[in-house]
Amino acid sequence: MHRRNSAALLAILLPIVLLSGCATTAKISPPASNTAIRPSRAAALAMRAAREARQKEAALQAQKARAAQDFCSRWQRGLLLARQNLIGCMQMPTSEQPFCWDAVSQWSADEATAFTQLSAVLTGTPFYATSRQAATFFSLSQSWAKTCREDLATCAAAPQVTRMHPLKAQVNARCQTLPLR
Repeated sequence: MHRRNSAALLAILLPIVLLSGCATTAKISPPASNTAIRPSRAAALAMRAAREARQKEAALQAQKARAAQDFCSRWQRGLLLARQNLIGCMQMPTSEQPFCWDAVSQWSADEATAFTQLSAVLTGTPFYATSRQAATFFSLSQSWAKTCREDLATCAAAPQVTRMHPLKAQVNARCQTLPLR
């Protein structure tokens, strides 16, 4: 009977001993290498983000420099086309002039939009205000072309013309103060 009690006692104690061993091994700390990887990964991500920000800023500065460099030639080309459009419409037969003025009006609107978009690129540069003046000039040019379409007799004396002249002079003056390349 003594063996029976020993066997029963052993049957009860063995699972308890085994279970208590499992409970003590449950607290396993992570290897030291895992904790070292996390900060270095975060540092690598931060360095990559900083590098990308520097590259983005450099690309933006290069875009601004190109836009500023090309501004005056774009302005001069726009003025030349505006003059050619004006002469072309005036030389057309009277019956075709309204269509010509519509085309000039649309072209001027496109130029105004292009200079407005260019001014967004030139924000923070000396050409920002000048590009806004160019956009306003071509916006007035669009309105002027509509006036010419409606009444050719008042075309030269339209109020837009008196507002366009100072803008043209200001933009031209800015472009003339640049060093020649």
